[in-house]
Amino acid sequence: MIDCNIEVYLVVMPEEEIPMGWSIQCNVTSCKAYMWATNIVDLIDNHTDENGWFVCSQCGASGFIEKSFDLQEPGYTWELFLRGAIRLGDRDDTYQPFVFMVSYEPNEKANYIWFSYYKDLRETGGRLKLGYGPGGPPVLRTEQLLSLLRQLYDLD
Repeated sequence: MIDCNIEVYLVVMPEEEIPMGWSIQCNVTSCKAYMWATNIVDLIDNHTDENGWFVCSQCGASGFIEKSFDLQEPGYTWELFLRGAIRLGDRDDTYQPFVFMVSYEPNEKANYIWFSYYKDLRETGGRLKLGYGPGGPPVLRTEQLLSLLRQLYDLD
């Protein structure tokens, strides 16, 4: 038997205080600006251009969000760059499916899409939830998928 003294500390924060912010970096090396979106709604509503690309508020160039996720396979990570977001639902809907436009380098063409959604119940006393699992990808109406395909086609 091994004698171990282990102290465990649990910090509990109310869900509304858990930071959900997004750090957006400018693609122009000489600019080096960083922008901050407080949550997914702020990110999509205030930090994208008319095509959904993230933009630098200082110089107007494109921006990106660097992300890294530990995979289930020990020692492996998924490292990607979010380049923009395309909303698939109506702006006023509580449930908002959208896709992130993804690349594997900050200046590389975004050739990948990542289905996600958020659900915003803050106006009725609820909370803002961002999801891409464990419930899986969003369920889309046929019109939403066709709209996405048209927008992606126009970007190429």
